Amino acid sequence: MANFRDYIKRKEKNEEESLGKKIFRHRLTVLYRSALIVAVIAAAAVVVMIQMKNRVFGEYQVTTSVPRESVSNATIMAFGENILIYGSDGASCINRRGDVLWNQTFEIQNPVLAICQNVMAIGNYNGRIIYLMDTGKAIGEIDTKMPIRNFAVSANGVVAAVLDDTADITWIYLFDSSGNTLAYFKTTMKDSGYPVSITISDNGCLVGVSYLYMDNGMMRSSVAFYNFGPVGQNEIDNFVSSYDYMDTVVPLIKFLGNEKAVAVADNRLVFFEGDQKPVSIADILLDSQIVGVYDGNDYVALVYNDVTGQALYKVDIYNDSGKLEDTVMADMQFSDILFYKDKVIIYNEQECLVHTIGGMDNFNGRFNDLALLLIPTDKSYEYVMVTPDSIDTIELK
Repeated sequence: MANFRDYIKRKEKNEEESLGKKIFRHRLTVLYRSALIVAVIAAAAVVVMIQMKNRVFGEYQVTTSVPRESVSNATIMAFGENILIYGSDGASCINRRGDVLWNQTFEIQNPVLAICQNVMAIGNYNGRIIYLMDTGKAIGEIDTKMPIRNFAVSANGVVAAVLDDTADITWIYLFDSSGNTLAYFKTTMKDSGYPVSITISDNGCLVGVSYLYMDNGMMRSSVAFYNFGPVGQNEIDNFVSSYDYMDTVVPLIKFLGNEKAVAVADNRLVFFEGDQKPVSIADILLDSQIVGVYDGNDYVALVYNDVTGQALYKVDIYNDSGKLEDTVMADMQFSDILFYKDKVIIYNEQECLVHTIGGMDNFNGRFNDLALLLIPTDKSYEYVMVTPDSIDTIELK
């Protein structure tokens, strides 16, 4: 009897172990199948992304079109997702449907214009009034009290302005969107040099200035940063960092957001990083003459005349850390170069090249009408094209 009980117990134990193994194998099979399904889906998604990234279009179609009034002697440019039109007697902003969002009258013969995201500032060189607008309305006016030489604007409407005083003295003023003075300091040719270019971070906290001066008979440039937040309050004139460059002119300095900035010189490209005290993170020496500089979407493009005979221009594209991401050969004259997501768009009134950065050309074709302005939309491969008499929405096919 005992042996029979032992036999039954062993049998039950074996059956339990066998059942456990079956359950384990079943679960393992389900896991493998699930992992395989996830891997297949992920692979399919990657394939779709690669296909979309490397998709090549041969033509486009106009999906919508609305008429617009042509304004003579006016400049047209993108303002966020809208269209900015300005001339000597005023400016207006319209959306892609042709609706007028705002209209501002003024008298400006030598306009100085600055745009940051959805905020713009415009004034007259040597004038004393800066007009502020966003994409929806006119914000106000800033009375600088001194002649305007240059200015930059932040995304929250803070304006950093270079104002003239005497032959040897200029001032850097910081104004809020209501025209109130936030800070100011004096610059002289002897101590700092002449402020050639000025920029301000998107949040209005940091200001960068490129100075040019003579040092013992030699030309010298300095890129200086000022912090108008809590960190800079304990520094003289809010000055937090500076970099000098001998025998160099730095005609352009530009913030790329809140923490990154780029300075373009006649012989070098310098990137800076830091939301409090910016430091140099990349210093790239250049051996060819730059014919154009464009930035957007955390990229900077330097344009050169192509000397290899492959195209008219060579366009080197850097990310905001100073890494060369791509080189595009453009065999056409161009009116603008713009960035949107991972795309660079090079175009003129009749031709357009759309290129995926690090990838391939997605479109290289001609327009059926004169393209005065091209604005990417949130929809892939859809653009707003402004012609002399219409606003068209086009889709690459």
